[in-house]
Parts: sequence; structure tokens; C-alpha cells
Amino acid sequence: MNSSEISASSLGAFLPAERLSRVRVFPEVDSTNTVLKQMAAEGAPAGTTVIADTQTAGRGRMDRRFVSPAGAGLYLSYLLRTDAAPEQLPELTAWVAVAAAEAVRETAGILPGIKWVNDLVVSGRKIAGILTERSGSGAIVIGVGINVSKSALPSDVAAMASSLEAVTGKQPSRAALAATLISRLDRLTADFPEHKAPYLAAYRESCITVGQEVSVVRGTETYHASAVAVTDDFSLLVRRKDGTEETVSSGEVSVRGLYGYV
Repeated sequence: MNSSEISASSLGAFLPAERLSRVRVFPEVDSTNTVLKQMAAEGAPAGTTVIADTQTAGRGRMDRRFVSPAGAGLYLSYLLRTDAAPEQLPELTAWVAVAAAEAVRETAGILPGIKWVNDLVVSGRKIAGILTERSGSGAIVIGVGINVSKSALPSDVAAMASSLEAVTGKQPSRAALAATLISRLDRLTADFPEHKAPYLAAYRESCITVGQEVSVVRGTETYHASAVAVTDDFSLLVRRKDGTEETVSSGEVSVRGLYGYV
């Protein structure tokens, strides 16, 4: 089997038939999140998963593009249906970061750091991003993009991004990575939101933002601060230059020295 292949057949080597029945693999889509949101609106069951070999309009947080070269990454969206309270839903992206980092460790043998709130980082470069979006009552679409193999990226992306192959010197099976991530997200579905403790502990252990100088953008305000800790609801506690502390639960946080930010 070609290690770069991503298809129903290649996934069948790692997933039982019952689980595979809720996975759809496409050669090309605009965005796996967009496709799965439509399927969710049509009544797709929890755990339905969409995978594409390439995306023509992949998206990340803050409506940024996620470059998705054919054959070079894992582009996967997963449907979570939950009756969790609305105030618990903002934590989900951090839970997914833990699950995705563990899937990478299990498949590629390296544990990425997590840049608050949703980037997986190795050696100062981004290897994966996460986008969670609501899709109707109780439905959440979880999008995960992981750079697997070396590929020609646009210069503005190549300066800050890397891949599992570039880091480890070998290309892991995308099918194995996909199956492992699906299994981790199935476990997360069973755990969320009651069994938070192990996810919070793992997130705190892996968060590379804490202890760093950061730039925080919230609405029209931008300010510099020190990242102090991850709070119990996965928000980021920061200390401004005047010594006042506050929690950041939304907006954009850049880490000085990471991705070329100064």
C-alpha cells in the first residue's frame, strides 16, 4: 500500500467496517468543514467524518486560508453532536488540540507543542491547525489539518510551517494518522464535557505559549503582555505591562519569536 494514499480502501486497514461506514473520502473538496456542515444539516449522525486528498478553499481561524496541497496532508472534519451547555463549547478547540497532538505522537512518534489556542507546533513551526464551527443545534464540526509530507508551499506559508516528514525524516501513513485521529475524536466525544481533567492537564503540559511574551488582539485593541497560565476553562491568563492580569478566551494571541512575530 502506498503510504501517501488516502482512500476508503487504505482506511479499511485501520478501522473496522462499522466505523468506516461513517467516513467519506473525497479526492477534492472546497473545504471538508463546508461539506460536513451540509451533511450535518441533512441529518448525518454523530461521528460522521469527511476526509479530502486536497482542499481548494481550506480555512483556519480568523478566516485565514489553510493551504492544502494534494497528497501532502490530512484534511479531516468530524461531526460532534452534544448537549453540553453553551458556556462549555468554547473549550472544545483545546480538547481537540490535545486529541490531535496525541494522534500525531502515536503515529509519527513526536508530541507537538500547542500554541494557544489551536496550533500544533514543532521546532517553532506550525504543523497543524484546528477549526471548530457550530452547525445547527447541538452539532459541532471539528476541522483538523495536518501537514504530513514535504511539499512546495507558498513563500508566506513556508516561512512558518513544517510537516511531519520534514521533522522526522520519514512520511507517516496518512491513513494510519486519519484512523488514529478518528479514534481519538471518538474518545473525546465520549469524554466531553464531563471528563475534563486529563485534557486540561495535557493541554497545560503541552502549551508553549505560557511563559512567553505575547501580543493580544481583541476587537480593535492590541497590547503586549506576558502569558502566565492556562486557566481551568482553557483561557489564557496574561499579565499586562502595568502588572494587571486578565483572561483571554477569544481573539488572536501571537507569541514573540514564533512564526516570525516580533
